Amino acid sequence: MATTILDHYLTAAKNVLESIASREAANLETAAAAVADAYQAGHRIYIFGCTHSAILAEDVFYRAGAPAFWQPLWGPGMNIATTPGFLTSAMERCEEAGRAIVENSQLQAGDVLLVISTSGKNAAPVAVAATALQRQASVIVISSSAYREARGNHSTIGSLWQLVDRVIMIDNHVPCGDAAIEAGNCPMGPLSTLAGSFLVHSLSALAVEQLAGRGIMPPVFLSSNAPGGREHNEALLNLPGMREKFMLP
Repeated sequence: MATTILDHYLTAAKNVLESIASREAANLETAAAAVADAYQAGHRIYIFGCTHSAILAEDVFYRAGAPAFWQPLWGPGMNIATTPGFLTSAMERCEEAGRAIVENSQLQAGDVLLVISTSGKNAAPVAVAATALQRQASVIVISSSAYREARGNHSTIGSLWQLVDRVIMIDNHVPCGDAAIEAGNCPMGPLSTLAGSFLVHSLSALAVEQLAGRGIMPPVFLSSNAPGGREHNEALLNLPGMREKFMLP
């Protein structure tokens, strides 16, 4: 039984990752170019997600093997680690909250914002993306085309997929409902976090590769638990304007 479940889950995960690698490479390169251009021009690189998508903002922030340029837009009440689950679900459907997050941030024209929402239809991430576009930021979206025709609760925009002509859209190829296997007749085995982590770290690596090709090497964190990692990170944090990004206000 264990082997069957592991095999089925592994197969589903591999299929999603292979779909991303084969079908989203061009979109990832386009997104990486936007990130590289913004970094080279001195602009900020933001990332936003609600509930379990917020995990992906944490996944690239102050992370070994990730560039230091990511700046999460932390939405109050939208992080599953610090907020009761049902409240995060309510907050991610709040259009006004999404709009206020951007309005109370330093995001401005020329910056890049990555918005992650597998369903793409909740009002908060839609409002975050729309408000960022109003500020003339470049917006990248990671969502699932399985929800392309779904309509959410934003007052004027049905889903992030309705912004496809104004954003760089990346499909995470996750099935509707997220669950990929059955156990005891229960849908289980979500794929969105696995797929999202693969996407955000691939995007990071592609952006760094593009910058390196231009003779620019952005700071990348190493593991503090590996030899020399702590010293490397301390030197990185001593770069101008760097340390305050990772400290309490």
